Amino acid sequence: MKLEKLFSRYKPIIADYESFLSMLRKPLVQSFRINTLKARPDDIALLTSDLKTCRLPFYEHGFRLERKMSLGNHPAHMLGLLYIQEIASMLPVLVLDPKPDEVVLDLCAAPGSKTTQIAQAMDNRGLLVVNEVNNRRKQGLLQNIKRCGLLNEVVIGLRGQRIDRVFPDYFDRILIDAPCSAEGTVRKSKAVLFHWGVRNIERMARIQKGLIVSAFRALRPGGVMVYSTCTIAPEENEAVVAYLLERFPEADLLPVSIPGIKLRPGITTWQVENFNERIKRCARVLPQDNDTAPFFIAKISKMGLQKKRVDYLGKIVYEHSYVVALSRRFGIDNARFQEYAVFHGQDRDTTYIATPQVFSFREVRTSRKGLEFGKMYGQDIKPDNDCIQIFGKNAKENIYEMTGSELRRFLKGETVKPSSPRDMTKGFVVLVYKKLPVAIGRYNGQTIKSAVKRDRRIPQ
Repeated sequence: MKLEKLFSRYKPIIADYESFLSMLRKPLVQSFRINTLKARPDDIALLTSDLKTCRLPFYEHGFRLERKMSLGNHPAHMLGLLYIQEIASMLPVLVLDPKPDEVVLDLCAAPGSKTTQIAQAMDNRGLLVVNEVNNRRKQGLLQNIKRCGLLNEVVIGLRGQRIDRVFPDYFDRILIDAPCSAEGTVRKSKAVLFHWGVRNIERMARIQKGLIVSAFRALRPGGVMVYSTCTIAPEENEAVVAYLLERFPEADLLPVSIPGIKLRPGITTWQVENFNERIKRCARVLPQDNDTAPFFIAKISKMGLQKKRVDYLGKIVYEHSYVVALSRRFGIDNARFQEYAVFHGQDRDTTYIATPQVFSFREVRTSRKGLEFGKMYGQDIKPDNDCIQIFGKNAKENIYEMTGSELRRFLKGETVKPSSPRDMTKGFVVLVYKKLPVAIGRYNGQTIKSAVKRDRRIPQ
């Protein structure tokens, strides 16, 4: 199907339709978000100084590339210090505005771009329930969660339409980045032109209505929910939100505003349908306005009396010996870990670190809780690479400061011969670049062998 034929049905609702169509023919600009869970923006800038970028006017952690290049194998990406993300895709989380120590749900989470952005907004605190029912898509989600260093997440796999049965009136905030006909991805890939159809739109709309109703029932009174899609179709956007408003008088639609980006109001008439005037409070993001992919965003609150949450009263496990071993080896202050749970995983080999809210989560079986802390080898501890990026900033012993060329070789899996071995003893060491901890290696007295896993290495 040709581009013009697919989008011609939207002429009546897009006044500057020719500008819209013209922009859809252009490729997307490259963009990314820096990950402040692992490092401060100034520190990340040291590793991205080779990139010609422009900060996004509406988001301090978002950037667009002014010169095209491959970011996938960039050291900052491999280390989880930046996340490649389309500009419009960053908007729903900004509208959701999650806070530290809240209980938040990402209902349709894979591949994890918004999941990791939510955790960043929460400052890795509280509880982030990450739901993905598709096991194949979940694998990429788990990799991105680990690469970005999340400590406050539990990953589950429930059907979204049943989430309310397990979690009635449970979440402070919910994001539904709903599965959709994906018309808005046409600037990135022309694949949508080959499978698009009105029947598919209608099928997706039925799924979306089930998701939004279930999620709303799982939202606490006083809570906020954001519904978003990357499609133009009103059947999947305004019609889905209108369906919720008709069924639940306690559902209130809030205005969407993002300073620095142009938004258009939701439409109230589509073909033979007329929607409630409140639907104008929804937001449409069109490509000709901001040079982005198309997007739709609705912000919904749940009116009612907020009930006090019952806190977990059980014991929070804290594997003190692992913390002591890490502190002894690298001179890291024990106090940095005392606000977290440190516990064994199911295999008993690996310990994990997470917020107390994550550790105490018992409502349903999980695929993952928190972040790998490390493994013991005799009396020596091997910290996890992503963990040491977060907690190794104040390491004082058994550290090695790498040069730029050494960093690239190390991230390819090659060994490094230290220039100042007198400062290290045999065993695991923290590799540092410009005072930023980046990885773990094993020192044998002469060289340091890379402990970076193969799937996180830069290709040779």
